[in-house]
Amino acid sequence: MIKKTAFGTRETLIGEMAHIVSETTDGPRGKHALDAGEHNKYPNLMLLCTNHHTEVDAHEEIYTVEKLRQMKADHEAAIERAITRAKHVDEPGVRSYVSEAVYSTLLPVIRMPRYIFSAPCKYSDGHEKEAMTDVLLGGTSYMCPFIIRDGGVLYAFNDLRGKDGLFQKVITRRNATYFEAERWFEDSDKARWFATLLNRTLNKLTGRKGLQLDREHHRYYFKSDEAGKEKSVEYRPLNQSATTRKVVWQPMNTRTNQPRNFWNHLAVNLQFLNAGSGQWCFCVRPELRVTRDGVVPIESRNVGRNVTRQMSHQFNYDLLEDVNFWRDFLSGGQPRIILQFGPESAVIISTTMMSSDIEWPGIPKEFARPFENVEYEDNLFTAAQAQEFETKESEPLPGEDEVDDDDLKDEE
Repeated sequence: MIKKTAFGTRETLIGEMAHIVSETTDGPRGKHALDAGEHNKYPNLMLLCTNHHTEVDAHEEIYTVEKLRQMKADHEAAIERAITRAKHVDEPGVRSYVSEAVYSTLLPVIRMPRYIFSAPCKYSDGHEKEAMTDVLLGGTSYMCPFIIRDGGVLYAFNDLRGKDGLFQKVITRRNATYFEAERWFEDSDKARWFATLLNRTLNKLTGRKGLQLDREHHRYYFKSDEAGKEKSVEYRPLNQSATTRKVVWQPMNTRTNQPRNFWNHLAVNLQFLNAGSGQWCFCVRPELRVTRDGVVPIESRNVGRNVTRQMSHQFNYDLLEDVNFWRDFLSGGQPRIILQFGPESAVIISTTMMSSDIEWPGIPKEFARPFENVEYEDNLFTAAQAQEFETKESEPLPGEDEVDDDDLKDEE
């Protein structure tokens, strides 16, 4: 955009035509899928001042394709509303309310293990790390979180009574038994043990997803595949079928266009919350981890202001997009996150965000951003998998008298 001075003697550049998706694949957001010939058409262009054009292209991990498109749509809608208001004068004193769905950072847990199994083991209390060397993990997709308490008793969500169990080298199977999970919540110590088993289940899930555990801050984070290299992953955003997002990156200084002396890593705090009466939910809290070189963390006292400044730029929609990223990544884009311990034991988390309908004046339209992909649709495989668990949920667990004694002769 060119603006003439008051006397028309010279022209000043006050705006630049910016590409949402770069014309070249190595340019800002250039790897985003866009049909040939569409790069210089109106839907892929937006007008920015020189400073903001530089900032948008230097921070593509913040200014994603989805965010820029939404910014453009919001601006166009605001202009349209301003023109409409100029033509029509609203009636004074009239205040309308709208019905809207408010989404949370919580996912509903639709199944918890009904039983906790126990058996005497050859390791003493708290020696889970040593016992893990004897757990038979080869060739199984089941998760096997466990704790050792009560003077050498192993507790797990896995059925410990089978002759081909994962823990056969660790426990005395003849003395294996089980308890109803609901009864554990009547005892404060056992309620904490149950929480510990759930947390260790999360460690298994995130480990399989390649995430690292930050024990000090109780969060999981992405680590670069190679020191000094940025990392990106594919996921399904709120308003699009698929895109990529940087999860490890070195930010750029907008003034000097040089890399800053720290690295950002997407991180998340995950936690199971007991809502009472057997109701559970899964809390997803997006966070950020900062390192010196992509590996060595910076002391917490030195990063607080930096992280707070970056997170303060997030509005409701940005936070919702972050929660959406994590639910998509952890579930693999499926309707449910299934943490399976055996044929009949699992934790199942729905990936549909918990929401509530409210009546209120509403967010000003210039800030309102509706989104799609609220629910992930079942396919034939996921629907059959869910139905299988629903069927098994209604079946009682076989009693101890139904376990074949011949299977236990090897322990005599």
